[in-house]
Amino acid sequence: MKRRGIIIWFIVTVVFIAVFIIPSPISRAGSNFVVNITKPISRSLVSAGKKVASTFSILVEIANLRKENRQLAEDLIRAKVDSAKLSELEIENQNLKQQLDYKEAHPKMKLILANVVGLDPTNFYDTIVLDRGSDGGISTGMAVISLGVLVGKVDQVFPGSCRVMLITSKDSIIQVMLEGSRTVGILKGGISGMALENIPLDTPIAAGENIITSGLGGKLPKGIYVGNAGREISAKSDIFKTIEVKSAINFSKLETLFIVSGI
Repeated sequence: MKRRGIIIWFIVTVVFIAVFIIPSPISRAGSNFVVNITKPISRSLVSAGKKVASTFSILVEIANLRKENRQLAEDLIRAKVDSAKLSELEIENQNLKQQLDYKEAHPKMKLILANVVGLDPTNFYDTIVLDRGSDGGISTGMAVISLGVLVGKVDQVFPGSCRVMLITSKDSIIQVMLEGSRTVGILKGGISGMALENIPLDTPIAAGENIITSGLGGKLPKGIYVGNAGREISAKSDIFKTIEVKSAINFSKLETLFIVSGI
């Protein structure tokens, strides 16, 4: 039985060689027969292979595009950050230059440069915090100015910082004077704005007259510019005049200031 199986495999092998391997009309016909039979399958396999290759190529391209888009987005964010930093640096330099120009123009004044590091959370412009304190020679009552205009006075001091009560605060009371008439009054802040009170009724007040610190009481030097006289807001029954005071300072945009330690 085993011998018969060997003989059958030998005969099949010989026939296969004769039909498909040894060149002859029979082998060619056999090859063509096999090719014709397998051609549809081959075409399907080739087409499927091409589709798989195409799909794989598209997936790779999509992955590359996503990677490139991610990189472009990161580059754009970095460019925006760099641009913002540059713009901020230019603004800070401009503000600092303006303050230093004022200092150079007033060499007799002892000015300590300070930066705003804290704002009043109530947005009523009552107080700000500066990055100078007792370690830098700051004490309570000192005037704080911006380009020569009074902003407020130091009311609390810590080793590395100080709190400034702005002249717009409802708790601020400063003795000032009308520059023309030399009449002394009280400057008060509040939600509705600053007002100059306790001015005698017979005091003439020029439109836009300068208002300066009087130098009376506390450590505020005399002659610091505060603002200009506005309209009268006192009632006819009042025994003193009250006038509106307008400052040239935007108290919501304070950044770099000077603390006046002496004149």
